[in-house]
Amino acid sequence: MGKKGALVPLWDEASDRVSNQHPQYLKLNGRLNEWEEDVTSAFHDLWDAAPFEKVTKEALYSHLFPEVETKPNLSQQSWRELLEEWKEKNRHLAADSLRKYDQMATMMEAWRPGLRPSQFTEDVARDYLNHLLDQELSDAAIKVHFTGIRKCLERLGRPTDASWLQYSAKNAPQLDLEAEELRRLIRYRPTATHLAEERDRWLFQCFSGRRYEDLEKFEHTRQRTTLTLEDGRQVPALLHVQGKTGLDAAVPLPPIAVRIGERWSWQFPRRREQERNEWIKQVAKEAGLNREWDDRLISGGKVKHNWRPMHQVISSHTARHTAATLLKQASQNNKALAKLVLGHADEDVTDRYAKDKARLLAPAVLDAWATVLGEWYDKAPVDAV
Repeated sequence: MGKKGALVPLWDEASDRVSNQHPQYLKLNGRLNEWEEDVTSAFHDLWDAAPFEKVTKEALYSHLFPEVETKPNLSQQSWRELLEEWKEKNRHLAADSLRKYDQMATMMEAWRPGLRPSQFTEDVARDYLNHLLDQELSDAAIKVHFTGIRKCLERLGRPTDASWLQYSAKNAPQLDLEAEELRRLIRYRPTATHLAEERDRWLFQCFSGRRYEDLEKFEHTRQRTTLTLEDGRQVPALLHVQGKTGLDAAVPLPPIAVRIGERWSWQFPRRREQERNEWIKQVAKEAGLNREWDDRLISGGKVKHNWRPMHQVISSHTARHTAATLLKQASQNNKALAKLVLGHADEDVTDRYAKDKARLLAPAVLDAWATVLGEWYDKAPVDAV
């Protein structure tokens, strides 16, 4: 029953989701989206295994809830075998997240072919660290290696909190665009369709705060929504999952982001990250983004300077860094705006704040984008030649 005594619908028949009249509709719809993805993936797995055979409810249930299997002798397994098992258990993570530990397994196989994770000790860890430093790997890469080692040891049931299993990386500063450089990308007229696609996708990532792998799984019919502000205005928004709490956050979209979405029917073609990074570098070069940037390498805490024009450094990741920096600059360092747009969350905030913060912060987010974009705030980026 609503405040005026009338029945309030809590289920939307048109979208097959909980209506926004429910106080926890974002969380519930996020869970429903996850379930739908899991069931769909299970169906496709079973169909691929036996095409044109009927997929029964019993088969789906067994695939979704497999019986506990007898554990193999993990002590004899290699680094790659343990990592592959970990990947299988976490197969719904982004493909690049699942692949990033392969370098560690390859390095281990070349360094000490017979070494098993069960034989990994503090002395071996120090020798391996020295080997990585001799190879002049960056601090960030070494940190990934030690994270992979801990994943393997977790599979063996070994504790992973010892100090010698941790590696504190000194990361080089990340490139981000200044406001005028962002506007230069918007004014740039792409010379080919694929460059127009990548420029628009990069800008959409920036304004929506989405990671490049998020766009691969983007379901605009489910994730597009509207936010009703305190003054009654309704603004377009996108749902995405906050990193720490797992709750769905609604990110308000500036008008230019809506125009980009409409231009591409809210669905960008899937592309390999390497391909995307090559294209955005070409876009940045043609747009005249030539500011010098120290793309430094930090290995063992030592810095090697590497000054290059920014069009050689820019990547798909740069979009989110740019969003965070520009939103803080345009809002007098209001970090809450960037955290909302990037999908970050504090574990100590109250449930009510987590639920309502998008509605409360949306006006400030849009005002910040208006400051950054100026006349381009509600225009579409220049189209291809």
